[in-house]
Amino acid sequence: MKNIMQDQFKAKAIIIAVFVCTLFLSGCHNLHGKKSEMIRSVYADNYEITGPARDKITGPIHPAIFKTVDRNNVGAKRQYGPMPSKRGAMVTVEAGRYALTGYPSGNIYIYDKDDNLLLREIVGEKVGAPTLTADIDSTFSIFFDGGYNTVTIQPVKTELSTELTTGIWEVGLDIEPGDYTISITNGHGFVQILEEGKDPRLFELIAGGLINSKSQVQLKEGQKVRVSKVPVVYFEPVSE
Repeated sequence: MKNIMQDQFKAKAIIIAVFVCTLFLSGCHNLHGKKSEMIRSVYADNYEITGPARDKITGPIHPAIFKTVDRNNVGAKRQYGPMPSKRGAMVTVEAGRYALTGYPSGNIYIYDKDDNLLLREIVGEKVGAPTLTADIDSTFSIFFDGGYNTVTIQPVKTELSTELTTGIWEVGLDIEPGDYTISITNGHGFVQILEEGKDPRLFELIAGGLINSKSQVQLKEGQKVRVSKVPVVYFEPVSE
């Protein structure tokens, strides 16, 4: 009788174990499915982020981003100096195109005349992108936070390139219109394609480890391209 009870107990234990394993595997399968659905809901093809996820990352697009200042840099001067306060410093400049940086690293904010935020990036030698390049109107203010010991504001010339660094660039002035494959060599960041009156397009860039993303983009005259959180993005023309 004892042996029969033991055998029955073992049989029940096996059935329970199989049942638990089945539930576990089923749960894993469902979770995997939900994760795949979540990824599909965020990504369109081509590493393009869409919908609410895109809006959360890009935030509101300030209309001043679509404004192009006089690229001749008349009156624009190089400024360099120590940070006057650990609380940071607010600076204004003559209208022009500038590359902004500082040492060792910190946040750079650009505000309009009403103190509305246009751009913010982590920039410096130790952390973040080496520079932030943008058109800056004389009514804008640049705030360097207290992470910097020194800051540099450097006027830059306009020239066509297929290597765009952190900042805002204009199609037709800084890069030729056309079809491109975009990529980075390492790290993680984003490219936004901005067109007045239309929703922004957002592409995620990943390089390193098992993932090296590449996206196909089409650039049209007058569009703005924002590069964020990576030092440089490579735009390779697509052959016809």
